[in-house]
Amino acid sequence: QVGPTTGLWTCAVRHPQILRCPFRRLSGGRSVETVNSLDFDRRTLAILAAVLAAAVGLTLFFTRSPSAQPAPVVVSGPTTPSTPAPSTSARPSPSGEVVVEVVGKVLRPSVVTLPAGSRVQDAVEAAGGAKPGVDTSDQNLARVLADGEQIRIGLAPPTGPRASPGSSAAPAGGPVDINSASLEDLQEIPGVGPVIAARIVTYREQNGGFRAVEELLEVSGIGEVTFAQMQPLVTVGAGG
Repeated sequence: QVGPTTGLWTCAVRHPQILRCPFRRLSGGRSVETVNSLDFDRRTLAILAAVLAAAVGLTLFFTRSPSAQPAPVVVSGPTTPSTPAPSTSARPSPSGEVVVEVVGKVLRPSVVTLPAGSRVQDAVEAAGGAKPGVDTSDQNLARVLADGEQIRIGLAPPTGPRASPGSSAAPAGGPVDINSASLEDLQEIPGVGPVIAARIVTYREQNGGFRAVEELLEVSGIGEVTFAQMQPLVTVGAGG
């Protein structure tokens, strides 16, 4: 609205926040827009606030975004061999045992079962050990035991030409007929004690005699080692 005397544009104050008219009339009938100082300050603050908000947002985005973590490096070391579990078997299998008889001056004369490869000393200790004062120098305590043999501690050698275990000397009178030999005759065979002799007789009676020398392997307590000692010293007579 143009004032009557000043030639300036006037404007009705429709809004309390507008303090000055945004238009001004110049000479020659031209008018220009004037800038309200309060509006300018608000626009500037709005722009600055927007810029600041954008800057803060970008800063938070980059600072809070998870940084790339390097993949863990797996170092391959030498493989530790697993320790084999201990055997739960309390005793060796029958094929890994020897059965011998320990007699004489020991604390517990008896038939003992030992692992294959055991020595005479092991058999003596299994029978309680020699009695005090007993001379064991006549025994080779380091000798490996033969299955089914008899260990005599502190006793005189048996009567007759009984060969020591491991010897291939035949008993007196030639080979022993395992179908007719008595207990005493059988004990003349190297590696055969009273226990094995009794088992031979029992097997003979239960099976109607032996048909071949190799059948001795069927007798409990006679293994490959004992049979190898017996084989050249025994024979099968008509009883088989």
